[in-house]
This record gives sequence, C-alpha cells and structure tokens, in this order.
Amino acid sequence: MSKSNRDVKFIIYQVLYIFVIVVLTMKGADINLQRVMTEEEAVKKTYADSLKKYIDSMLALGLVPKLELDSLKNIADLKNFIPPQISPNMITLQTGQVVVSQTEIELLRKQQEQLKPEDKKDLEIKEMDVTPLVAAPLVQYTTNTIQNRGNQTLEIYGDDGGMIASIPAGGSKSFTMGGQKTVTYKQGGQSKSVATRENQKPKINLLPLKAGGPDASLRELQSVVGFRVSIEDDFLGQLDVNITGPVKVETKGNGVYDLTLKYATSKEQFERMTDNASAPFRASFTVTVKDKIAPHSVSRQGQFTFGEW
Repeated sequence: MSKSNRDVKFIIYQVLYIFVIVVLTMKGADINLQRVMTEEEAVKKTYADSLKKYIDSMLALGLVPKLELDSLKNIADLKNFIPPQISPNMITLQTGQVVVSQTEIELLRKQQEQLKPEDKKDLEIKEMDVTPLVAAPLVQYTTNTIQNRGNQTLEIYGDDGGMIASIPAGGSKSFTMGGQKTVTYKQGGQSKSVATRENQKPKINLLPLKAGGPDASLRELQSVVGFRVSIEDDFLGQLDVNITGPVKVETKGNGVYDLTLKYATSKEQFERMTDNASAPFRASFTVTVKDKIAPHSVSRQGQFTFGEW
C-alpha cells in the first residue's frame, strides 16, 4: 500500500474513533473504564470487520470514501451495514461518471510517456483533423463554388487524376468544371469520390399569342405580340440566345422574349414582297441557343401566317 493510502486509512480510522467518542459523550456515558453500554447496543466485531474490509477495498482502488457523520443517528444502525459489491476495475458513481483505479491511470500515463516523438506528432495531427470530409456533388460544364469548412487543405481531383482545385482551410474557391464523370475529395488522411451531375441541354418553348392564319391581316399581326419565347436551363447566365427573322425582339428577363412580326411597313412594300406568291403568306423566325461552356446547341423555328395587308 502506498504512503498516501496509508495516510488516508489512518485519517478514516481517526474519524471513526472521534465519532464513537462524540456519540458516547452526547449520550452521557461515564467514561471510567466501567461498562459503557449493553451488549445489545454494542457494535459486534463482525460488523466492524466488514466496514474495515469495505474501506480497505475502496483504498485499494485508489478511491477516498466520503464520510458524513450524523451524531443524532443511533450507532446501533451499524449492525445492519452490508458492504456493497465493488468491481475490481472501476466503480460507476452515476450516469455518465466512471472512476478508474489508480493502477489504470498510472498505466495510461506510462504508455503516453513511452510514445516516440514522431508518434506524438501523428497523434496530434489525428486529433486536429476531426472535421468530417463533406463531398458535395459538382455539376459538369459550369462554375462551381466550394467552401472548405475543415482545418486542413481540401483538394479536388478529376477522374483523369488531374487536380481541379485546392482550397485552403476555412476558405472557398470557384472553378469551372469540364465533363468529368466523377471527382475525388482529399483532406488529410480522408478521401471520398462522388459522381458529378450532368449539365442538361437548354430547352426552347414557343408560345403563339397572335400567329395569324390564312385570312389574317398583316397590319394587325404587326401591331401585337405574336410569340412568346422562353428558355429553360439551370444556368441561363452562360447561354447565348440569338433570334433571327422579320421580328422585333423584346427581352422580358429570366430567359423570356416577346416577338412581334415586322414584315412590311406599307401596303406597297407588302405587294412588292408578295408579287410572285399566292396567299396565304408566311414569315418565319429562328431561335438558337448555345451554351458558352458546355457543348450544347439547340434551335427552333416559328412561323406567322397572313393572307392580306
């Protein structure tokens, strides 16, 4: 037994001795080496030995028991004392609290001291890199922005092995993706591969509002919006939209355009343009959309119909 345990044991026995003296004094005992109490009131040696063994077990585990002395309690209650069962390795005090023996603490301390300097360095790095690696899905043929919330540099590689981006700890970076099918995120000792999202082709919608007919008047068609064009795409900002033909184009925003027919400015011009043709007459326009980054190009045609000036 270590010196500290012997000291604690001595203090506990002294406290028990003082406790007995206080109880005897409060109960008015005559301390004259004569009979102090009846045999029924005395604490039998078997109970005292049990208490002693319990205290010794606590000290062997490196624990210091807490004593709360209540002089108003009858010392005869010690007859009912039953020593609790103590685990040889640890004692659970309450939910979430565990007391480990002094022997185990010393063993862990020796293991820590025996670590080589390089082992301690590796341990510090592992403890520092506690942020889970988050592999965000990237989109092909567009600009992606990634924020590095970890505490080490984040590197992104394409499926060809080339590095796409390197982002410092706590920073963010925007970069343009190509046609990589997958990318791999690497940070410290962590690595994770994810599939990229395909950049879909844009879609052109033509909505006829006043497209005319075989008997329609050209003057009336040219005074109102004839078609509404809308472009659907996740990345409208990287599209080139070109509309050709005898139409006036009004941009409405968010990929929407209104088209008004502009075929002839007078009846004389109309007759000259339709001199060798027969009614109904037609005027066509073309909408072409190209992606500036992705290899996408789509087009659609619309048509006005009229029969007279």
